[in-house]
Amino acid sequence: MLRAQTAEITVSDLSRRLDVPPSADALGRLATTLNDLLARLEASTQKQRQFIADASHELRSPLSSLHTQLEVAARRPDSADWRSLGPVLVEDSERLSRLVDDLVRLARLDAHPRFRRRPVDLDEIVFAEVQRARQRTNLTIDQHTVSAARVDGDVDALTRVVRNLLDNAIRYATLRIDVNLGACDGTAQLVVSDDGLGIPGPDRQRVFDRFTRLDDARARDTGGSGLGLAIVRDIITVHRGTVHVEDNAPGARLVVRLPLTRL
Repeated sequence: MLRAQTAEITVSDLSRRLDVPPSADALGRLATTLNDLLARLEASTQKQRQFIADASHELRSPLSSLHTQLEVAARRPDSADWRSLGPVLVEDSERLSRLVDDLVRLARLDAHPRFRRRPVDLDEIVFAEVQRARQRTNLTIDQHTVSAARVDGDVDALTRVVRNLLDNAIRYATLRIDVNLGACDGTAQLVVSDDGLGIPGPDRQRVFDRFTRLDDARARDTGGSGLGLAIVRDIITVHRGTVHVEDNAPGARLVVRLPLTRL
């Protein structure tokens, strides 16, 4: 009976479950184990389907914008529209490129990649990314409280974490961003703070979900895809660390903790 029921379950209908025999024997335990497996498969499949649906929705907007602008300009090929559209089309294509890059990165994280772990000077990454961030913003970025911290991890992945945290702060800061890095009790703590509107308490977990935009930041023209902090969380989790949001009064503090390299 269990064999027949198992054979009838397909990927298109993972909601079905096996009938568990009333006796607490090996067959009953097997049925319970298989039902637990089916529940995990169903949850994973639903998550992937939702991700694909959300990704399709996000991609549709910039693609539609590009198509409309090109279509309008093509109707008047001899006008000045082509020249004026250049910067706008470049901006839209860059936004689309960032979104695709984030989607690919998340897909790779979902595949549980094996990062190239080695001792990494996190402070060097922070200094390099702060310098990069200063080249594209007039905001003050203070890094004077960054001190040495060595962790075991993948350089490219940790660079993405710092870059996403700074990009997020730049998007919402009013005047300044403060970056702090220190080591204590076997843990490296990286804090990126901004002086923006902050993140309400009930939303401080939700901001790490994929495609999340809070009410004051829903507009896609800010350049955000709603994926940056989700990537941060996934990378930090793989590195056996944590990330959370605190109040900065005003603004928000994003706090990352990672285990230090063992000497």
